[in-house]
Amino acid sequence: MSPAYHLKNVAYDYGGPSVLEIPDLTLPAGRVTALVGPNGAGKSTLLHLLAFVDPPRTGEIRFFGEFTADREPVALRRRVGLVPQNPYLLRGSARENVEMGLKLRRVSAASRHARAERALEQVGVLGLAERPAGALSGGEAQKVALARALVLDPEVLLLDEPFTYLDPASIDELEGLMRTLNREQGHTVILTSHDLVRAQALADTVLSLVAGHLMSTSLVNLFRGRLDTARGVFDTGRIAIEVPEGVAAGTHLAIEPRDVVLSGGPLASSMRNRFEGRVTSIAEENGRVRVTVNAGERFHAIITRASLAEHALELGTPVWVSFKSTAVEVF
Repeated sequence: MSPAYHLKNVAYDYGGPSVLEIPDLTLPAGRVTALVGPNGAGKSTLLHLLAFVDPPRTGEIRFFGEFTADREPVALRRRVGLVPQNPYLLRGSARENVEMGLKLRRVSAASRHARAERALEQVGVLGLAERPAGALSGGEAQKVALARALVLDPEVLLLDEPFTYLDPASIDELEGLMRTLNREQGHTVILTSHDLVRAQALADTVLSLVAGHLMSTSLVNLFRGRLDTARGVFDTGRIAIEVPEGVAAGTHLAIEPRDVVLSGGPLASSMRNRFEGRVTSIAEENGRVRVTVNAGERFHAIITRASLAEHALELGTPVWVSFKSTAVEVF
């Protein structure tokens, strides 16, 4: 099976510096992929390219194996459902909003009505079918926008920060719906989120995006600062972190949490980065334990329960954070 998307040397800008640069990216079909990153990372811009709302400034996008540069954008858009973070609803009722796409495709009134009811029921807002769009809450509007996309049965569903306005119960319902759409109905789902833990629990693949660039590390230990090439360190303003040889430029630094080692004292090892701090939080995640340490900067480490017990870590416990310079990624 061809991947849903393959991007090669794709770049985009808004008339100034590039805001997105993707040398090579494959997004598999029939899977759930999450794009995580801070605000302004380029997540929404990437979704717009995947939805064929905008063409890339440079590079190529293949969609299920087909080159898209010479294809009619409207035909491509019909195969994709995009639900923005702040969806725009038309005047009229929730039902009329959901039926609009079907109406434009000249689907009969009876069929439109039945399909809209199924979509509204699927997202849990059938009871709001006749409510004016302007009277919907943010979470309700997001669900109606999702129903509006689902009713057209897209091959790919693109969701921009879908949990933003939802309460915990609605989030659980939406996660269940995504799994159903993907596993039982075969839809390809691509979503953006700033919540790494939720993304890891829901998606088959999690991609990190920062300042328009895809990262191989997660975004938990992410710092901004200044690279001092003469000293071979990255200065965050609070601490200086040794970086790999040959790093010439960068304003951000990331460290994978699993590369962070915790110990009761400074380790006699090849790890050049060692910082003393105190435990500020301990949380269990998917059978592992995330420990947060304030050591000038806030570091996150992923350890086992056995390691937690071995080091007798509790809130306020003094601890050393260590990691190799080769575990550092500067960009």
